[in-house]
Amino acid sequence: MTQVKLKNNLFKKLVTSLALVTALAGFSQVAHATYAIPSTRAITWAGNAGVQGNIPVRSTIYTTLKPSGGDDAAAIKSAIANCPAGQVVQLSAGTFNVGSTIVVKSNVTLRGNGMGSTIIKGRSGMSGSSVVGIGSRPSVGSAIALTSGLTKGSTTITTGTAHGWTPGTIIVIDQLNNVNDDPPVTNVGNNGNCSWCGRLSGTRSLGQTAKVVAVPSPTTATLEIPLYWSYDKSLSPQGVKLSGVTTQSGIENLTIDNSLSGSSAQKSSGTLSLLGTSNCWVQNTEVIGAYEAIMLLNWGAYRNTIRANKLHEGFPTTAGDGTTSYATSRAYGINSQMYSSANLIENNQIYHLSTGLITAGPFSGNVFAYNYITSLYLNVLNFNPYAISFHGSHAFMNLIEGNYIDSRVASDWVWGTKSHNTFFRNKIALAPNRTGGAWDVDLQANSRYYNIVGNVLGRSTESLYTLEAQDAKTSAIFRLGYNNDGDGSASGNDINVGNSVVRHGNWDTYSNAVTWNRSDDQTLPLSLYLSSKPAWWNGLQWPCIGPDVSPKYPAAPGAGKGTPWSSGSVKVVSSPSLTSVK
Repeated sequence: MTQVKLKNNLFKKLVTSLALVTALAGFSQVAHATYAIPSTRAITWAGNAGVQGNIPVRSTIYTTLKPSGGDDAAAIKSAIANCPAGQVVQLSAGTFNVGSTIVVKSNVTLRGNGMGSTIIKGRSGMSGSSVVGIGSRPSVGSAIALTSGLTKGSTTITTGTAHGWTPGTIIVIDQLNNVNDDPPVTNVGNNGNCSWCGRLSGTRSLGQTAKVVAVPSPTTATLEIPLYWSYDKSLSPQGVKLSGVTTQSGIENLTIDNSLSGSSAQKSSGTLSLLGTSNCWVQNTEVIGAYEAIMLLNWGAYRNTIRANKLHEGFPTTAGDGTTSYATSRAYGINSQMYSSANLIENNQIYHLSTGLITAGPFSGNVFAYNYITSLYLNVLNFNPYAISFHGSHAFMNLIEGNYIDSRVASDWVWGTKSHNTFFRNKIALAPNRTGGAWDVDLQANSRYYNIVGNVLGRSTESLYTLEAQDAKTSAIFRLGYNNDGDGSASGNDINVGNSVVRHGNWDTYSNAVTWNRSDDQTLPLSLYLSSKPAWWNGLQWPCIGPDVSPKYPAAPGAGKGTPWSSGSVKVVSSPSLTSVK
C-alpha cells in the first residue's frame, strides 16, 4: 500500500476533519468506516488472552504467616502444600527471608499485604533457579501427527492416530521450519543456530500452545481458541501433550527481592518464573533485581495474566578496574521462551533493566498492552536498548497496544524469523541524549507482514522517516530490513520487510503529521482487544495514545494525578548511572 506523507498544511486539514469525528472518550463513525487490520494479518485477541473470565477474587484465608527472623522458606512451602484448592496463603507485613525457591501449586493464591509491605527476600547463596515461581517445567509427551483442521481459525483438529487427550489437556502445536516459505521460518539468524527456539533443537520454531476443551472422537480434538496459523501438511504438523501443567495459581500484593541472592538464585532463569502454567496470574507485585531476567515465561505458558506490577533493577557485572557492564543475557525484563501463547501482560511499570519484553522461542497470540517502559540501560549508556524485542524465532500474531515506551522497539535478526505482529496506539520515542541505535521502530531482516497502526512516534531528532538503503548509523523513525551483519551498510538487506509492512495512521515527529495508507479507512478503533475502558483505568482520556486524541499521549507517571501508571507505590524514575547500580 502506498505511503502518503502529509505536510503541515494538509495535516491541518486532516486534524480539522478528524475533529468532526473524534471525542476524547470515543469516536462517532461519521466520515469513515473504522479501520480493520486485514484478517490474514491478525487474529481475534478480544477474549482470547489472559486468565479466562479474568483473575478470580479469593476471600478464604487458609493461614496467615509472619516473618520468623530466620529462613522462612520451609514455613511458606508447607503452607502452600497444605492449602486447600481455591484458598489463600496470606503473608503479613514484614520481610520473609528465604534460602530456596518458593513454588506456588495449582489452585492456590500467595498474597501479601502490599508492595513494599510484604517482602520475600532471597538470602545470599540461596538454592534454586528463582526466588519465587509458579509451576515447574512440564513433561513433554510423544508427538502425534496432525492431519486436518489445520487452517487459521479452525477449532477442531484431527490426528493421524488416537491422541489420548482429554478435556483440559494443554498441547503444543507446531511444524517444521521452512526458510523458503512466505514468510520464511527459520531458527538461524546472524548469531547462528538457535537450538532453544522450539522443539527438536529449534527446527520447530513456529507453533502455539492450546487447550483441548472437548474430544468428539479418539482422533479429533476441539480447541478453546482458534488456530493462529494455517499449518502446512508438508511440514509435518504435530501435537504434543504437556503434563504437569499448573493451573489457577496466583501471586498478589507483595515484593520479591533478589538483591542479595543475585546470580546464585536465578542464572538462566528469572527472579520470578512461570513454568508450564495455564490461567495463572501475577498482580500488584514488585520484583526487584534481575540477573538474567526479572520474570521468565517458559514451556507452554498459556492464558496467564501479568497485571499492575512494578519490575525493575538489573545486576551488571563489575570488572577488576571497577567499571560496570553487562555480560550476554543479562537484566532482561520479561523473558518469554518455548511456546508462550494467549498471555495478557498489561499495566506494568518496567525500568532500570536492559529490555522490557524479549522473546526467545515460539511466542504467539499474546497481548502486551498499556505498560510503561523507561530508563532502560546497557553497558553503553548512549545507546537505545530494545524496549520490546522479538528476538528468537518465531514470534507471530502478537498485539503490542497502548504502551508508553522511551526506547526502541524491534524485531531482530539475531536468532531467526518473525512475522504478523501488530503495534497499535503506542507512544514510542527514543530516550533523550542517546544517539546509538537511533531508530524508533527497527524491523530487521526477515521480519515480514508487520502492522504499525495508530502510533505516536519519534523524539524530533530523527534524520529520516524510513531508513532502508542508507548508512545504518543514520537516525530514523523506521529502520527496515537491515541484517545487522556489522558492516553498517544496506548491502544484502531484506527489501521484503518494507514491502510487506502496513503503516497506517501513525503520527511522527519527523513529518509532524499523520501518515495514512491512501485507500484505508481513517477512523481508528479504540482498542484491538478491549471492548471498553478497562476497570483498572483511571480518569484519563480513553484511548490514551494516538494521532486522533489530544494530547497524543498522557504525561509521564508521577507528572500528575490520574496517570495510568502512577497509582500505589509507583514512583518517577530517572536514568541510572551504571556505577550506581548495586
